[in-house]
Amino acid sequence: MTFEFLIFYQNAFSSSIRETLVNVLTRVLVENYDEFDSDEVQQMVILRSERLGKEATDEAENTVQNVLLCFALELPEETNEAQTVVKEFAEALVDTDPISHVFKFEDPLLQADLAHWAEEIFTLEMKLRRVLTLIYLYAYQDGDPYNLLRDESTEPMGKKDLKSEDVKKALENEFFYLTFSQYRGLNKRPEIKQVTVLLETISSSETYDAFRAELNRVPVEHEEDAVFLAGLKERMDSIEKMRNCVAHNRRPSQAVINNYNTARPPLNQLLDNYLNQWLWRESVEGESLQGNED
Repeated sequence: MTFEFLIFYQNAFSSSIRETLVNVLTRVLVENYDEFDSDEVQQMVILRSERLGKEATDEAENTVQNVLLCFALELPEETNEAQTVVKEFAEALVDTDPISHVFKFEDPLLQADLAHWAEEIFTLEMKLRRVLTLIYLYAYQDGDPYNLLRDESTEPMGKKDLKSEDVKKALENEFFYLTFSQYRGLNKRPEIKQVTVLLETISSSETYDAFRAELNRVPVEHEEDAVFLAGLKERMDSIEKMRNCVAHNRRPSQAVINNYNTARPPLNQLLDNYLNQWLWRESVEGESLQGNED
């Protein structure tokens, strides 16, 4: 397992940074009950590249130089609690002179965790898109199936460049171009800001009550569907924060992990419950029986 680091330190020309790295690693391995001889530990630290910075004089009148050093930590597969070792090694480096800053990049353990979360989020979001398509296609049965958000304040990403023929060819719809945070805003019409739009609404309404009804109309009026959409709001933020970490290859905080683990199961259950309303059943005569619609 190879972990890539970059450190920023001041080289006093009298100390060995490699020796410093090896000493810190040795201590961390011992604390985690990993038994490797000194030669093995030496081989785990691989210096990659170095960029020299400014020279300066410290308080003791010693000449020092800023150094940016890239190195790899090569841990054997049999390392006990490898993730803990890497974490404690990095934390120890931050508190070790002459090192000022530590950054970790390639991390196979993080990559494996992100792949697991990505698989979960893929399954969850595809199911969510499936449910939303059922809802909006039912609400707009006579409309354009590739313009299901036409009455929504929420707009798909890159709407100006989104061509229905490309979306159709990919067997997708507008829900494939929303973020998790945007799902929270569904079933909300935009405010009428243009006088011409307001006048058109007035002229097309035969009565005042009809005018008020049109102003208050939501894109999805079916009661159960509207309740489902409202129920999405409280669960999206936690999923979105984890998705962002997965999308940008960064380690989520423990709070993000905990909130995601709390939010995902009930959201998944909410989706299953909705889909279970419309389970396909076969009658004795072979005719299909589906969930009853109000």
